[in-house]
Amino acid sequence: MILLHTLLLVFALAPSMQEMLGEYRLQLKADALYEHRAYSGAESAFRQIAALPAQKGCASASFNLACALYMQGKYPESATLFSLSAKPGGTRPEMRVKATFNEGNALAMRAVGSNRKAERQLLFRQSLNRFRSVLLTDPDENDAKINYEIVRRYLDELERPKQGASSPEKKNAPPPPSGISKETAERLLENAQMEESALMQRLPRADRSAEQGGKNNQDW
Repeated sequence: MILLHTLLLVFALAPSMQEMLGEYRLQLKADALYEHRAYSGAESAFRQIAALPAQKGCASASFNLACALYMQGKYPESATLFSLSAKPGGTRPEMRVKATFNEGNALAMRAVGSNRKAERQLLFRQSLNRFRSVLLTDPDENDAKINYEIVRRYLDELERPKQGASSPEKKNAPPPPSGISKETAERLLENAQMEESALMQRLPRADRSAEQGGKNNQDW
């Protein structure tokens, strides 16, 4: 009877194990594509993972997909998914902080690419709020400090009233669509660029799930 019960248990678990192995292989494929900067392929793989029944509403799945979108310049959808990953419940505090920081970056880059002043102002303000939220959680987060100051200066420049006519030299050099100089836009992009090695939130393995369950403290 013991052997029979053991065999029945193995057969009962077989479909579940196959699903887990398939999900794990898909995750490995997505990670490899991302690490090789094949972001379009990584996006497709992460979308497949996010669509799996076990991953529906999973913050890690949304976070990884958002990273792949961000690296392709797809900032609107990226910001939306980072926002979902930053919501409390079912995710680690350090991941929520990263998602909030990355959402701030995506919002700022949307502002840089916009040619409508009102929209730029709104997006820059939203970006500032995200960086402020990170700093309230961790006042020593240097990247958030840098990006907050950069975005704040851009917003001040954007909202500063124009004073008189421009010089002839400035008249001959039309401003970019975003309303800020190419140099400042490039600086924002450089500071907003996320560290690729720290992006991925991999699926927890079964043998580590219990161990990770108690590790909710921030790692900085």
